[in-house]
Amino acid sequence: MESIKHRTQISLDDWQYQTLLDLSRKTKKSLSALIREMITEKFAPKPGVAENDPVYSIVGIGGSGQKHTARDHDAVLYGKKP
Repeated sequence: MESIKHRTQISLDDWQYQTLLDLSRKTKKSLSALIREMITEKFAPKPGVAENDPVYSIVGIGGSGQKHTARDHDAVLYGKKP
């Protein structure tokens, strides 16, 4: 389903315009399409756990503070050296 699109006008620095123009030529997409895609990538909701989800509060609860826990799990869990 196509959403309603709104027309707008923006001012770009020369380097911004040239960068978009180069990308437009390489991808064979219009400047408008590129800008819409960039806005969507930056601001569209991402799948997964949102930071305001209560589940997010338990992220890292099992952290040991050690760097190689997965590789050296026996040492972390049982005090054995690898």
